[in-house]
Amino acid sequence: MNPVREVLPGLFLVDIGHFGEPELGGAYILAADAEAALVDSGTSLAKERLLQALADLGLARDQVRWIFLTHVHLDHAGGAGALLPELPQARVVVHPRGAKHLVDPTKLVASTQSATGPRFRFYGQAFPIPEERVHPAQDGETFALGALRVQAVDAPGHAPHHLCFFVPERGLLFTGDAAGLYLKGRLLPTTVPPSFDLEAWLGTLARLEALAPKVLLFTHFGPGEPRLLGQYRELLLSWVERVRRHKDLPDEEAVAAILEELKAEGWPVGPGVSGDWSMSVRGVLQYLRRKEAGG
Repeated sequence: MNPVREVLPGLFLVDIGHFGEPELGGAYILAADAEAALVDSGTSLAKERLLQALADLGLARDQVRWIFLTHVHLDHAGGAGALLPELPQARVVVHPRGAKHLVDPTKLVASTQSATGPRFRFYGQAFPIPEERVHPAQDGETFALGALRVQAVDAPGHAPHHLCFFVPERGLLFTGDAAGLYLKGRLLPTTVPPSFDLEAWLGTLARLEALAPKVLLFTHFGPGEPRLLGQYRELLLSWVERVRRHKDLPDEEAVAAILEELKAEGWPVGPGVSGDWSMSVRGVLQYLRRKEAGG
């Protein structure tokens, strides 16, 4: 199957083969006039696939002006440092709170390894990015891409360093993980540790709805309708309540019990997503404990 598909005119989704599986993770190529941008970069393991996609689309590497990163989790940003030496005109746009982790990814890699355990091998390496090629984006800041404008939108909840990117001329909203996972037509929560924040996330969803987007562009995975923002709000609330019912169990028992519930209810819990469910349970458990401690 071709890993590159045209989602809309001038907008292409590249399947990065996340976890070795199709249609779990992607990166977008947005072309406008004689310029191009990436939205998210996948892991460093996706480098050659993305460079080949540019070549297949007839885009020269020096046409890439921006790499817009929704956040610095390695499945979204880990490939940026590997790609930059090949993209001489590109700068990386990221939330100010994430910029330092691109310049020195040591703590980010350690945190990812702790959170993902045996799946860490799928996350590749994180190469440091020269500070002068990192642009910390302010909320509402816009970036020119040919005749288009790409607006950074502060979007905490999944992580405090999360941005979405909105193209108002076309109604495109690149959601990163701010509207959850959208896999094979179904929304799944992604409430991972260490910084899941329900209240911040509900505020983010309201802000995204106020933009009145025409299409949502999920990193995991592909386009979706704007109504999914409201559906994700309801899913978040019910998911937190589900985990709350198990919060007095040890973490591993809570994860096992919830996975059994999900399986019985027909949710996808196979090898490609079981680790995501487990991390999402742990993220909510940490959130609930912070709330109980007054945090």
